[in-house]
Amino acid sequence: MGIETHRYSETTLDNPVGIVGFPSVGLVSSIAANYYVSQLEMKPIAGLGGTQMPPYCLIADGVAYPPIRIYGMKSRTKTGRDVAICTSEYAPKPDDCFDVANAVLAEMRSIGCTDVICLEGVPRTAEDDVPVVFSSGARGKKMAAASGLREMENGMIKGLSGIMLYQGANHGMSVSAIMCPANPSMPDPGSAVSFIEPLSRMVRGLKVNPKMLMAEDEEIRRRVESEQASVEDPGNSAIYG
Repeated sequence: MGIETHRYSETTLDNPVGIVGFPSVGLVSSIAANYYVSQLEMKPIAGLGGTQMPPYCLIADGVAYPPIRIYGMKSRTKTGRDVAICTSEYAPKPDDCFDVANAVLAEMRSIGCTDVICLEGVPRTAEDDVPVVFSSGARGKKMAAASGLREMENGMIKGLSGIMLYQGANHGMSVSAIMCPANPSMPDPGSAVSFIEPLSRMVRGLKVNPKMLMAEDEEIRRRVESEQASVEDPGNSAIYG
């Protein structure tokens, strides 16, 4: 799979933490990643494109960007860490995941990341399901402990996150993954909020207000309830005759 890199900034980040959010269950990973980018007004650093990626570009502020983008931010607190966030609108096919995962890790490493946190959505099976974390590497284990989440001991992690967890060591990186239960039937910004608190504990100085995500979640729920009510009540039908 041919993957090429586009550079947009010469910004130098100091020991940044990388955060990766591709579409997953409920789109929670990409929703959260893009929320951080927008709320923190992060600037594009690099992008990745390739022959097996969907043929589109993202237009933002008059610039055309490839399907995968990496944004960067210097820490805004004296004790915090710089951050690089990688996000996209597309989920790679299984056959492409290995190449994409390694390309993302390599680019994050070139930016200076030695710690990466993957955001992953998993199907919610019960109302009391809560996020869990798993980390590889000594530094990752410390970050996992700081998250306050239960650490996963057995199981399977699929997709890019799973590959990054075992490939991280080959790139000299510690990789963590936060698995967030989400609604598999529709976008779930309410569940994406579950990433915010553990991330703030794992990455010093990384904080955003979840208020807008919660408002978006409430709007989606109102829309769904309204559509369900219309289906259940024939009197609301717009068919005449």
